[in-house]
Amino acid sequence: MRPLRLLATVACVAVCASFGCSRNAAVDSAAVGAVAVIDLDAIAHRLGSDKQIVDSIAQRQSSLSQKLIDLAKSYNQQIEERKKTLTEAPPQQSEVTLANWQQQATANLNKVKQQAELDLQRHRAQLVAQFREEIKPTARRIAESRGLSVIVTKNDSVLYDFAPAVDITEAVVAELKSTREAPHDPAVTAPAPPPQPASTVQ
Repeated sequence: MRPLRLLATVACVAVCASFGCSRNAAVDSAAVGAVAVIDLDAIAHRLGSDKQIVDSIAQRQSSLSQKLIDLAKSYNQQIEERKKTLTEAPPQQSEVTLANWQQQATANLNKVKQQAELDLQRHRAQLVAQFREEIKPTARRIAESRGLSVIVTKNDSVLYDFAPAVDITEAVVAELKSTREAPHDPAVTAPAPPPQPASTVQ
């Protein structure tokens, strides 16, 4: 009987070594591999950040559109002024020269328009990235408090299913709201950095 007991003891030790007989070890293993889920779109909507982003993009688009309008007017005025210098030139030559000026003005305007579109795309990407960075510390803190070490964004095309317990969206919204609504003491509040100048169309 002693050999059988010895074999049983050895088997138990082997199982413990493979899978961990300590409860704390099991908890730590689960915490390291656990994943939290967060819905950034829902957070942006609940905090009003989505509207702020849309409004900022609309303002930038309006500013760029006005610059394009002003530039088109300037080109037209320049062409009208140059027309006066063609009064003594032969009609055919004047038409060719005028067509070249108009073609050049159109090409320059299209180039500026493309730059404005790229500027708008960069502005939008910057706003979205800024929002994500603002959320990250709170999301990380809440995830770690639940033993979750990885955070993924909620996306139906990627996530098939997940347990509600790993969804930290509501907790993040609640903490961010409480932080934003908390009164600040102006005596201890650090001065805000000066606003960065907006990008201009070159």
